[in-house]
Amino acid sequence: MAQREATRTIQALQHKELSVAVELCARAMSDNPIHIRVFGTVSEQRVQRLVRFFTGMLAYVHRKGHLYGAYMGQDLVGVIGLFPPNQCSPTTLDLLRLVPSFLLSTHGFRLGRLARWLSIWAKKDLAQPHWHLGPLAVDPAWQRQGIGSQLLEFASEKGQGDCLYLETDKIENVRFYEKYGFVTLSTPMVLGTTSWLMMKKAATN
Repeated sequence: MAQREATRTIQALQHKELSVAVELCARAMSDNPIHIRVFGTVSEQRVQRLVRFFTGMLAYVHRKGHLYGAYMGQDLVGVIGLFPPNQCSPTTLDLLRLVPSFLLSTHGFRLGRLARWLSIWAKKDLAQPHWHLGPLAVDPAWQRQGIGSQLLEFASEKGQGDCLYLETDKIENVRFYEKYGFVTLSTPMVLGTTSWLMMKKAATN
């Protein structure tokens, strides 16, 4: 473990690394309740659909916000996306660019579920200026080894004490975020499952 700690770094993801980051996010978040509702109950099929979904989403984060990777040596083991204040709402052009990945990732009634999920969270987005976090994903083989904590601490440093905001649909994530000062603002139901919208207040001088 000491050797692993010594080689851990966080740095901005390069465009050429996006495909690796996409695969990581798909694997790490395949068991999220909302993802199961949207992308199906068959595990392998769901991961494939998530790869197509995250191909568009990570390209969007990389283009409009900041996308960072946690590395063990040269290996990417974690990903976090950050949008600066007033930058997290997609423009019409952004949405048009996302449509192909949405259509490739799902269809029929599942496409309606995808739209419903994203619409609920978008409408609930925090009104006050904030840094919007997401995705935050750690390779399953490296979870529970402090990488998620390091990425979250890195996000707090980048935010320079400003308000932080995120969404999750897993209760274990809620407990994790609470350790770092996040509080739950609301718990909207999305496709029959609970989600948590969470904020970390801006630091006071």
